[in-house]
Amino acid sequence: MAMAGTVDLQTPPMLADERRFRVLRIMIRKKVAVVAILLISVFYVGGIFAPLIAPYGANEVPKGLTVEERVALRNAGPSSEHIFGTDALGRDLFTRVLYAARTTILFTLVVLLTGGVFLGLGLGLLAGYRGGWIDTVINRIGEVLSAIPTLVLMLAITAAFRSRILGAAFTVDDNTFFSSDDSRAIIQFLILVGASVPFAWVGGQRIVRAQTLALRESAFVESAESIGASTWRVITRHILPGVMPLFFVSMSAGMAGIALAEVALSFLGLGIDAPAASFGTLIADGAGPRTFELYPHLLLAPAIPVVLFFLSWNLLGDALVDILEPRATREH
Repeated sequence: MAMAGTVDLQTPPMLADERRFRVLRIMIRKKVAVVAILLISVFYVGGIFAPLIAPYGANEVPKGLTVEERVALRNAGPSSEHIFGTDALGRDLFTRVLYAARTTILFTLVVLLTGGVFLGLGLGLLAGYRGGWIDTVINRIGEVLSAIPTLVLMLAITAAFRSRILGAAFTVDDNTFFSSDDSRAIIQFLILVGASVPFAWVGGQRIVRAQTLALRESAFVESAESIGASTWRVITRHILPGVMPLFFVSMSAGMAGIALAEVALSFLGLGIDAPAASFGTLIADGAGPRTFELYPHLLLAPAIPVVLFFLSWNLLGDALVDILEPRATREH
């Protein structure tokens, strides 16, 4: 049967809109998903707008104090002026937590866009649609990376480049407007990203590949190919919309793991160093048993937001699995 070249084989816009609204209604009725989204929103708003929300500078130490006042300000507990207390240098912990959230947000977004979207989504579509030796090569690389203990290899990568940080930081400092501390933080951040990206794409690529293989054999894709639609059009207009829901679910579940990599490496002294704010270094400062006994706020102030952040992304991922499961959607 002849078909016009202008036929649009996509889901009708009204049906697609109805499905989106139905999914949105189901999500609103899921209290766990709503709470998770609210907590994630608070975390992101606090981190993104840290310079506007924070009552002090990221590394600001109050000036004009007497010696007694400076001593009293160190490791001080929560008060009206410092709602999370202060650290060993007298810096406001609430401000430090906000800037640490900013570091985590920037890290997760960069790794997600490069490793998750660019590599995971792109390689999954390529492997699933093209197949053959391309599919084999991509899958073998993914299997090799999956067999390696991720954190151990990331530790090795970051440790191997630590000796070069100072030299690179001086180069950045001399050739840009960044200070030496900022230059060091930038180099450390780039090393962390470089160590994380190779592992961030494997899970998403597998999910996208499996869904692409299923959609490639569907009638509307075969019809699009039969009328001469280009590979780019078939992938972007017909396969990608069907892949994105599951891919988004996988990325939601993986966000906590991406953030954990930065926190863990910084906690072990191989990530972002002071004076830059990071949850890993903040937790490390208050993690000693004696320190926790005397100054529990040093650990609780950064640890509670991190735990809530991880928990929220995991709960949101589980909720999205239920919402986007076709049988669950039909039942509602």
